[in-house]
Amino acid sequence: METLDVKTALRTTLTQKQELVRDYQTYAKQITDHSVSEMYRDFAEQEGYAAADIKEQLDKLK
Repeated sequence: METLDVKTALRTTLTQKQELVRDYQTYAKQITDHSVSEMYRDFAEQEGYAAADIKEQLDKLK
């Protein structure tokens, strides 16, 4: 099994999390059902926290 580079994994995951934040924020703005919109806002916030954690780990590796 090939070893995965930590920085590469973190960068890739960070990009994915940032894209999810943008997607969820867009959905929250465009969906008229208030409860579903709030759900997407919550998802965006959770992914934002995950992205911040990943960024912190990346910064430690520099």
